[in-house]
Amino acid sequence: MKKTMLTILLCWSMVLGLTGCGKSKNEFDIGNKSDIKISQNDVAMTIKEETLTNKGVTLVLTNNGDKNFQYGNPYEIEIKKDGEWHKINVELNFTLPAFGLKSKESKEIELNWEHGYGKLAEGTYRIVKGIDYEYEKGKYETFYVAIEFTIE
Repeated sequence: MKKTMLTILLCWSMVLGLTGCGKSKNEFDIGNKSDIKISQNDVAMTIKEETLTNKGVTLVLTNNGDKNFQYGNPYEIEIKKDGEWHKINVELNFTLPAFGLKSKESKEIELNWEHGYGKLAEGTYRIVKGIDYEYEKGKYETFYVAIEFTIE
């Protein structure tokens, strides 16, 4: 009897361990109202047609200006609640290379957010990405671009 009870208890513990007790990947810990200011400038960010899913997207960054810019891998997804943008509290890790974006150049960026944000539920979201420019030799300033999208 003890052996059977111990086996049942052990199996139950394994089931709980495999399924987890916390939030599913489709639920968010919605944080504070976003304080990121989005710039209207020479860099535009769009979504490549027919690439948006609840797990990822392909973005297109286009430099419409005469300056050269650079960007990295980091991005954030924010959710719109009650007409305002809110951060989604997740822990994300990125490698930090810098990619150049020359004048009049476009580059595609493939994002898979399933491991950080999970599959996005129905709602209105925006992707926010930092862009750097060198305003003085060796000194950079960051501005932010964003693209809004809806998951249905």
